[in-house]
Amino acid sequence: MRFIVFLFLIIFSANATEILVSDKNIRYQEILDYDNLSISTTEKRVRCEMFDKNNLLNTTYQAKHYILKGKPICIKDVQVVKKNKIRYDFGNIVIERNGKVIGENKKYIRVKNIDGTIDKIYKNGQLK
Repeated sequence: MRFIVFLFLIIFSANATEILVSDKNIRYQEILDYDNLSISTTEKRVRCEMFDKNNLLNTTYQAKHYILKGKPICIKDVQVVKKNKIRYDFGNIVIERNGKVIGENKKYIRVKNIDGTIDKIYKNGQLK
């Protein structure tokens, strides 16, 4: 009887597929954290190429879309982080930060940060 149970467990574990899943929900363009990802086994068929967790040690990746907790993370779901640096010289103040310039007029510059928030930087250096 033990042999049959043991054989049954071996057959099911042989058919299982290892997948990379997240321990929490990952928002759009959120940077992936090595500690929040874990490897799990499933018997369901996964129809994509799995993302390798060891790639996070060399480069930083971000999510292309919202990924639910416990869902497999594929290569098509992540992308390498694009670093957009902006630098403005307001005369006596030089500002350099990560972000993308959305618009500019006589009074201020609108900058979109990596997390999606938008800041106004006035020409005199104020941040409102």
